[in-house]
Amino acid sequence: MIRFKILKTIEDFEGLKKGDVVAVEWRRDVPTNKRGTKRTRFATYEISDNLLRQTEIILQKPMNIYFNYMMFLKPEEMGVSNVREIFLLTSENL
Repeated sequence: MIRFKILKTIEDFEGLKKGDVVAVEWRRDVPTNKRGTKRTRFATYEISDNLLRQTEIILQKPMNIYFNYMMFLKPEEMGVSNVREIFLLTSENL
């Protein structure tokens, strides 16, 4: 069974680690190939890194897909993030 958790607090983002799987809905299209000819507004990613000091989540290093979670959590202070919604996906054996 697949479970999901909506990420919406600093603790949620600080708890993410390399290898966790997230589903992201973007505000603007993001590239899905190196040429940038294919784009999407919804995708799943295996987290490459969580840079706590920079408050950034690296989703894909080769494609340079990342976001600053403080911009997502505090758009009035930090500016609007390209992330509209993000979910942590986990699997559970029944």
